[in-house]
Amino acid sequence: MNWLRRLWRTAWRWIWRQPTPLRTVWVGELPDTLDAQQVYIVGEGGYLWFAALRCPCGCGATVHMSLMPDGRPRWTMTAHEDGTISLSPSIWRTRGCRSHFFLRRGVIAWCPPCASS
Repeated sequence: MNWLRRLWRTAWRWIWRQPTPLRTVWVGELPDTLDAQQVYIVGEGGYLWFAALRCPCGCGATVHMSLMPDGRPRWTMTAHEDGTISLSPSIWRTRGCRSHFFLRRGVIAWCPPCASS
């Protein structure tokens, strides 16, 4: 029955052109090369250290978001029943490509560009 559910979700996304969510991978150590279709949650023994993903703009940079409660800046992660995650607040690269986006249920939601003063 799981295969039928996956087939239905895939068909629904294709028909409505919904983006495929990033796959969440829970690891104890960040791999040397990151898959662009995955978001990595790094931690051990119930402690979450950080989330990492390749920048969705295509520049190839690795983006790290601290999940440590005492860290600054830090992000809050919500794990959903469907295996996806959401991060809050938004992710804004201040160097390099300067991408600004949210990760909601594994899907990248781009923020509109800010007007420069």
